[in-house]
Amino acid sequence: MSFSKLSAVVFGALFIILLYSIIVYALKIMNKDVKSGGRRKPSTGKKSFGLEVVEVTEDTNLKIGTVIPIRTSVTLGRKEENSVVLVDQHVSGNHARLIIRNNILFIEDLNSTNGTYVNDKRIAGKVKLFGKDDIKIGSTSFKVL
Repeated sequence: MSFSKLSAVVFGALFIILLYSIIVYALKIMNKDVKSGGRRKPSTGKKSFGLEVVEVTEDTNLKIGTVIPIRTSVTLGRKEENSVVLVDQHVSGNHARLIIRNNILFIEDLNSTNGTYVNDKRIAGKVKLFGKDDIKIGSTSFKVL
């Protein structure tokens, strides 16, 4: 066998191996797509959280059904520098803070006078929140989304 025939056989074998590798890789991707039903995972890997206003007082600036998105941190209280200003005599100036750490939502009571309630229980310090948890601050109620 001459050198040119040997190189043609080696090149042909390498080409067939490469072709089969591409086909197997494409079949794996298609199989994974079929198993997941075509759904894609979010590219950022971050969960999105929000608060839905469920109950308010008459003189508040919030409306029932309003959704407040939570990106990193949201503060709630009577003072104007808060992210969400609650016009309520039962709400402290800096009442509570919602924070996201490692894709987990927490609420922290900021030593408020009348307290922060999660699912009708008064909290102290940081508490982990879950979807559909109820939060009550003064006479305003929220639902975690």
